This record gives sequence, structure tokens and C-alpha cells, in this order.
Amino acid sequence: MHRKQFRQTPIDSQKDQLSKQEEELRRQMAELEKVIADAPKLAEERLERERQERIARASARRSPLDSPDVLEDVRHESDVLIDRPPRPRRAQRRAARLRLVALVVAVLGASSIVVYLVMQLMNHL
Repeated sequence: MHRKQFRQTPIDSQKDQLSKQEEELRRQMAELEKVIADAPKLAEERLERERQERIARASARRSPLDSPDVLEDVRHESDVLIDRPPRPRRAQRRAARLRLVALVVAVLGASSIVVYLVMQLMNHL
């Protein structure tokens, strides 16, 4: 005897659909559990990488005449204090003072040479 094959009833199709959804949810759960298990290791690696970057930045030798953008603090975004311009850091102020002193000395030296040459020219006339 041969059994008749029944068409799939709405309940059967709903069961199939639910079983597919269940399989998909189980797969997603497995992926999320893997992400949760890997999260502490990834966070530790990120912290170690940031620490190494800080050490590398701190140990880099810089001249006082380097550009001041090296000294900007990344914690302070430009949109935090919109009302007033950011105040220069102590190292930036020190570097600016050093540049000013160097320029003043250079201008005084050049002007003294010019005055000496003008005096020599006047003596020879």
C-alpha cells in the first residue's frame, strides 16, 4: 500500500519557518557568545597598544622649536569650548617665548652690524 502524500498544511509551514528562525537565532547566539568570550582579550590588547603608544610618544625627543600641534591634547575636542579659543599649554608658551627671544637677539645682532657698517661708511667719507 502506498500512503498519500499530504500537502503541507499552514501549521507545518509555520513549524518549518519557526525551525529556520530557531536555527538562525542559535547561530547568532553562538556568534555573540564568541564575541563576549573574546571581548576581555580584545580590551586588554587595546589597552596594551594604547600604553605602548603613550610610551612611544613620551620617549620621543622633540626640539622646543617643533610645531605646537604636537602638544595638543586629544581629550579636548575643538567643539567643547566653542565660545573662546583654547588656551595654549605651558610647553607651547615656553616654546613661543624661546622663539621670541631668539628673534629679538637676531634682530639686535643684525641691527648692530648695520649700525657698525653705517658708522664705518661715515668715517670713510
